[in-house]
Amino acid sequence: MAKEWQTFVRKFDDLKEGKIKLFIKDLTPGPRKYDTKFVEAQVAKSKEALPDGDLLYIRSESGLKIPHPWYIRITRERPPFVSGKPWEDVFAAVERA
Repeated sequence: MAKEWQTFVRKFDDLKEGKIKLFIKDLTPGPRKYDTKFVEAQVAKSKEALPDGDLLYIRSESGLKIPHPWYIRITRERPPFVSGKPWEDVFAAVERA
């Protein structure tokens, strides 16, 4: 059974297909639902481009969801935090990680 994940982006155009680092939230029903992970992953807009991928729902900072899910294959889990200052932009900190 495929898992379901969710991620947030500042702008939808910020998310590109290919290898990226991002925070994802587990949406799969069960005891781990809503757990957040920092991962390196392969992402794609279509199932054909990533046939073994899980579903990835993408939302803007304000919570607006794009109409069609993307697909994700996690290649590596990173530590569950990103170094930075409490007031720092999390998206900038992820890019440096």
